[in-house]
Parts: sequence; C-alpha cells; structure tokens
Amino acid sequence: MFNTHPEPEHLRRVFEDTQVLRKPIAGIVAGYHILPYVLVAPDDEQAQRAVEIRGKIRVSPRLVLTPRHLGQTYEQLFDDPQLMDRTLVGRMFSFLYAHRQNVQLESEELKIVKVDRDPRAQIDRALDELMRGEILDTGLIFAPDVKFYPVSIERFISEILDQEFPRQ
Repeated sequence: MFNTHPEPEHLRRVFEDTQVLRKPIAGIVAGYHILPYVLVAPDDEQAQRAVEIRGKIRVSPRLVLTPRHLGQTYEQLFDDPQLMDRTLVGRMFSFLYAHRQNVQLESEELKIVKVDRDPRAQIDRALDELMRGEILDTGLIFAPDVKFYPVSIERFISEILDQEFPRQ
C-alpha cells in the first residue's frame, strides 16, 4: 500500500543523501540543453541488487510565469507509475531561480533496468563505461531510495543550476 503523505523529513534525507558522483563537463551554457544521466539505487525489494535508470533531461531557459500551484508535477515529468512512489505524483517539480533565470524541464528516453549486481558495483560499471567511451556530458548519480528517484534527479539538476547560475 502506498503512503498517502511522504514524511517531509524522508524527502529531505533522500535529497541530502543523494550523491552526484559525476557532473557533465558542460552544463547549461546558453539556450536549450540536454542533460543525460545514469542513476543507480538499491532495489527496494533486494538491497543487494541495483536499479539503474538512464534518461535525459531537456533544459530550456525561458521566462516561466506560472502560479506555483499550477507547476509541473513529477508524474508529468517522469512518466513512470510502476517504480516511482505514488506520493511524488502531485509534487511540483520547480526550481526557485526566479531572481536569475527560470527553466523548463522535460524528461525523455527514460530506461529503467533491474540488475543482479550490488549498487556500488553497478556505479563502478557505469563510471567505467562513461570513461571508456569518453562520454563527458552524462551525470552519474547514486540515489538512496529508488522509489523517490525523482528527488535525486532534482538534486542533480539543482547542483548543475547552482554551478551554471551562481547566486549573487
């Protein structure tokens, strides 16, 4: 049964415990950009197994004048009702960058795979793949709770936005 209201403290812990292990060399330089990522988390049914999620986030800097309560939800951004915890469906996916630059986010090419490998071993494998292929534009993320992986993606994007648009 799904929890109808996630504990705010649990969501904060997921955000804070998410490890962005590798950021793209180039982030949001100007205009429209794509941020590919590989996210690895322990399988919620068997912690010794991993879940790997690969996707791309399209980031389009633009002026967004939308009342906060009408913003984009996780369900709209990550069309993934089987894995994502249902309590995130209504959560607004927004970034407080109004004093700098607002962004529009879209998710595409979401691929979710359960693997018979320890999560840390899967991270090592993904990192090795990125290094061997000299892939510089893909982030690598460790998520502590796979059911709340969009919160970990939010952490990844927040770190990139902080890097690209530092607060003044």
